[in-house]
Amino acid sequence: METKKLAKHGLVYTATSLAAQAISLLMVPIFTRNMTQAQYGQYNLLISVQSFLAIFITLGIFSGMSRFINEFVDKNRTKNIVLTFSLLWGSLMCLFAAAGAGFIYHLILSNQQDGGYYINFIVISSVLLCFISIYTSYFTMLFKPKHVTITNLARVIFMLAYSAYLIMVKKEGLYGALQAQLLAFSSVVIGLIWYDFKNIRLVLAWPELKAMLLYGLGLVPGQAAGWVYTLIDRYFIQIMLGLQQVAVYSIGYRLGMMMDPVFLSPFKSVFTSFKYKVYKDADATRKIKEIYVIYNFVGWFCILGFSVFAKPAIAILATSAYSDAFTIVPIVVFSYFLSGLGEFYSLGIHIQNKSIVESYILAVGAAINVVLNVVLIPRLGIMGAAYATVLSYLAMNVLYYFIGKKYLELDLHYFAPFKGSIVFLILYGFYFIVHGSVNNIYLNILLATGLCLIYPFLGIAVGIIPREMAKAGVLVLMQKAGRVRFKAKI
Repeated sequence: METKKLAKHGLVYTATSLAAQAISLLMVPIFTRNMTQAQYGQYNLLISVQSFLAIFITLGIFSGMSRFINEFVDKNRTKNIVLTFSLLWGSLMCLFAAAGAGFIYHLILSNQQDGGYYINFIVISSVLLCFISIYTSYFTMLFKPKHVTITNLARVIFMLAYSAYLIMVKKEGLYGALQAQLLAFSSVVIGLIWYDFKNIRLVLAWPELKAMLLYGLGLVPGQAAGWVYTLIDRYFIQIMLGLQQVAVYSIGYRLGMMMDPVFLSPFKSVFTSFKYKVYKDADATRKIKEIYVIYNFVGWFCILGFSVFAKPAIAILATSAYSDAFTIVPIVVFSYFLSGLGEFYSLGIHIQNKSIVESYILAVGAAINVVLNVVLIPRLGIMGAAYATVLSYLAMNVLYYFIGKKYLELDLHYFAPFKGSIVFLILYGFYFIVHGSVNNIYLNILLATGLCLIYPFLGIAVGIIPREMAKAGVLVLMQKAGRVRFKAKI
């Protein structure tokens, strides 16, 4: 029953992420066709800075709420404590940002004209996003995927609508893009407050807040390190190659990071609540290993899919100036796959409340990433930044695995996930050889589709997923399809 419930919620989260990503992708042509490459590069730099500032604006408080919400009696009160703290802390951060906005902006883009007001936009947006994250985490821990769905879809729909109006109609460019984000987040927060108004109270309780905040603060150094190896490459590319290359790299990275909303986020949303619930069970190892096998099988399918569809996707979404971006997509997608494996290996670290250990691991990855960016970008261009990303993820993956085993032994085999690379290299290697001679975009899509259809058969043959498990999965799908047809006839 737990597995069925898990699968059901996973499908809801996956469908939501797919829909949200499809909607958000519509913003790419709005940006790339109505901004210069330099403006789009500047936008991506500012968004990366926003991600960094958000770490200190949120302090990981909603992660602390997810960790402890099942240990406190009144879940609504726990949510209100987090909301109250975030309101006070976020207001303080907005005041600090207003005072130092110009200084922060010129640290990022010293050769650009004054744009300190851009910093105020992204700080306020970060505070609003913190409130949204609190609610999505709260709904997730209460096993309410529909609420998470509505919240996330509303955010991207509002963002698309405001972006289309401000950038395409009002022709406000970079200013319009940042303004659209602020208005979108504001609209969602207003909706959440309206929905939950009767349950909202201003509450500050130190014992509960202390537990959640200490857990969240333990994640902050690691989140800061995580920002380094996922977003600081834009800064190095800007210095060494220029804003135009930042724009090209950002398009490729944007497609590669679709791995997160399409696969990783739904997986994490389900697996986070599942692992904290079952880790004490006598058969916890078996349950988690089953999810581990499925993750690897589906994960490599996603890596292949994003990789072979990248070129036609870029042709549809952007101009020819961005065509080279498809080459970095496989590397970025694989990096995210490695990141997801860390969810298994780090379980013991989190159960023992050793979040600071994770921060140390992330700090090592960040240091490796910085060094590799400095060394590889001048030699390999934007491909160097992509290689720096995947190598730092790989190093952290190894650390997660061996350190996590000390806190909780799950008997997971480290090299098992890499079986999928055999199938990927065969299929993507064939694609890379022939794609140049397939100039028609529809034929390119047809080729990519065919390779993805071949993957499950090769994957089972190589042993990425046991044949017994594959057969069981097919039977379940057939039973589901039969029920749907039966209901339709009725």
